[in-house]
Amino acid sequence: MVLGRSLTDKDGIRHEMAGLLGLETSFAKRKLNLGYRLATLAAPVGALPTGARLRGHEFHYSSITAQPDPPLARVVDATGTEVAQSARGAAMSPAASFTSSPRRNHEAHAYRDRLR
Repeated sequence: MVLGRSLTDKDGIRHEMAGLLGLETSFAKRKLNLGYRLATLAAPVGALPTGARLRGHEFHYSSITAQPDPPLARVVDATGTEVAQSARGAAMSPAASFTSSPRRNHEAHAYRDRLR
């Protein structure tokens, strides 16, 4: 959300965000999004190659109101059903873990440490 274009608060007031992504989110109409997610990357991200799988969870009350950017990953829920709102990567939790393999997990953590 912070990397997106804007965030609309519960009172309907729009706040400009970082603008690195075209994402616009809103808390004006509370909608619970909840569940485990599996994302398969559609393109390389840092040290992670196309096809890397990330597991995480989604728990929030926001909605995506605009998302012009191409999907970062194909995201499915625990039953394998595609989660369209998360498909552009915006809703994956920071608690996502890089569990596709131990080697990928190590590479992801090494990449994270280089960014610090």
